[in-house]
Amino acid sequence: MLANFRRLAAAVIVVSAAVLATTAAPASAANGRSLFGNVNSGKCLEMPYSWTHDLAPAGQYGCHGGPNQQWYYSTSTGLIQNQNSGKCLEVMYWHNWDGAAVGQYACHGGANQQWNMAPSTGLIQNRFSGKCLEVYGWSTADFAAVVQWTCHGGRNQVWSWR
Repeated sequence: MLANFRRLAAAVIVVSAAVLATTAAPASAANGRSLFGNVNSGKCLEMPYSWTHDLAPAGQYGCHGGPNQQWYYSTSTGLIQNQNSGKCLEVMYWHNWDGAAVGQYACHGGANQQWNMAPSTGLIQNRFSGKCLEVYGWSTADFAAVVQWTCHGGRNQVWSWR
């Protein structure tokens, strides 16, 4: 009985340490498929309802690791591609103002689909507009909009790469 308790306690400690390590780290620019977690809300970037159509807006939702929350970032192209839809994250309609919607569209490699990740800060910056990916209005709600905004480094613009 005591041995089972010790194994359970050890497993809880390992899992807790792993969760703490992934939620505190800023975004990494490494190639690969993973989740983007917003530092302010603790929620993940996703394509709501597993939408696969062009111009579907991006949002945030509690992290569950489903394919609609998994993204592939290429350091060579700057494209961020959704695993579920195969489409790329972009600033929609090539808008360059604060609050412009971010969503998915068939990958074409235009500058509005290209992103720079800054591992030291966790900021994800669009190459076309120069603005950063953020959760609008510092929201912590599920389905809150993800938009672009002038980079200020607030926690709603900081993302971890999990």
